[in-house]
Amino acid sequence: MLRNRVFDAKSTIHRLFSLTVSLTLVLSCMILPGCGKVKSEFPTLPETTVSEETSVSEIETPIFNTIELTVATPYSLATCTYLAKLYVAKERGLLGEGITGANVDLDYLDSLDIPFVLQVYSTTETGCSISTLREWKSEGTSPDIFLTDSFDLMVNEGLALPLGDYLASETLLSPSNVYSNMLSDFYMNNNQYGIPFQATAHVLFCDMEVLQQAGISAVSFRQNKSTLLEILSALDKLNEDEKKVIPFYFASDLIPLLPSTFYGVEYASIRDEAASSAKEYKETLAFLSSLVESGYSYESLTDKEIEDLLSGLSPLLSRKVGIWYGSSDEISRYDNYMPNTLSLMEIPSLSGEDYSPALLSVYPLCVSSDSPHPKEASDFAAFMALDEDAILLAMRLQQREGFLPVVTYPDVWTSSMNGQKYGAYLLQYQENMYDAICIPSVSGSSEYAADLQYITDNISKLLKLSDDVEANE
Repeated sequence: MLRNRVFDAKSTIHRLFSLTVSLTLVLSCMILPGCGKVKSEFPTLPETTVSEETSVSEIETPIFNTIELTVATPYSLATCTYLAKLYVAKERGLLGEGITGANVDLDYLDSLDIPFVLQVYSTTETGCSISTLREWKSEGTSPDIFLTDSFDLMVNEGLALPLGDYLASETLLSPSNVYSNMLSDFYMNNNQYGIPFQATAHVLFCDMEVLQQAGISAVSFRQNKSTLLEILSALDKLNEDEKKVIPFYFASDLIPLLPSTFYGVEYASIRDEAASSAKEYKETLAFLSSLVESGYSYESLTDKEIEDLLSGLSPLLSRKVGIWYGSSDEISRYDNYMPNTLSLMEIPSLSGEDYSPALLSVYPLCVSSDSPHPKEASDFAAFMALDEDAILLAMRLQQREGFLPVVTYPDVWTSSMNGQKYGAYLLQYQENMYDAICIPSVSGSSEYAADLQYITDNISKLLKLSDDVEANE
């Protein structure tokens, strides 16, 4: 571990020269653009930038033993610095009894030195894209540790290091600490290339301002096919005299998720013959087709109806859409426009009356294949992602909305959800995380991309769209 290098070298200096060597280092933060998922329905909102003052730290590491680690995540320089100091404190056994990441004194952490130069690149909330990783690679500035939303592509291009040899004895990866289905999601070529860092949930969003017009004052988070249909039917009653609302925005958005709602505990491709030939799968497609045929979905509208209803406005900005599909990392964006009327529902099971398993996307921390310090980077990445105290401290310093823990620690779940405006909804996933299905919608998965293309090519056949409706696609 990093501690051993620092202490061995330090002891040698004391024995040979009886001289304390100190080095003054400046922690610097380089801001580079990262790429995450961005929905085109909303204009980009300006982000508030908070300037951070970082003091000079004295590192008790001999100059010949100093290394540099660069971290690319949504965490700020200040958060990463405190995590590095907590890492050192735990490595050296310096935390007292009852001291955790939730209550450790920040002034005490300020007094600690870290055995490496820390540099931070700022990314979007869901990490950096494959294009950013390629740019870093071409410039020779690849970070040692990075969060990515392009896992499959990144591994296939050799941008990430296999971690098996470096983390073989890492106890933080134990199934008692991290959900095993998330760990397995980052195995490729018989090796582990990613460490689960955060998860987002595939959900249905509701604009309660629209639902209340139909007499629906509240909705349950857990839904099945029948209850969803009741809500959509009530919304459509508002359209009896003239088109006033769109009950559901794009029923076809749910097609990629359908096989997974009833087909095992792993993502099932829509092109999988066993899945697509199953009775339940056919029934779910029939259900979505019925939404279009009944006029509940955006796909039901003609061009004239769209123009008359929306007058050129983006549908979700028009406040005339009742329910739509999205990901929990988009909560803040929608909440900016609907701060008091936004509600969430779980993706329902469309294969009967049972509830669906949780459908998640998981984002990993990876170590660059160009890192000159792979062991140190692997150790620190595992600590940042999976150590209970590290997660508690990071949430304390930089609370983020719409993300679920990938670890089993009850205190992490409680603290994380208590700190989020919509945490009461997301907390309901906790009991089902071991059975959650990981959807590769943001991993750059070639399989998922092929599924989306298949849906695009066959949308009329899948949903039995009329010629008028097909023209709107």
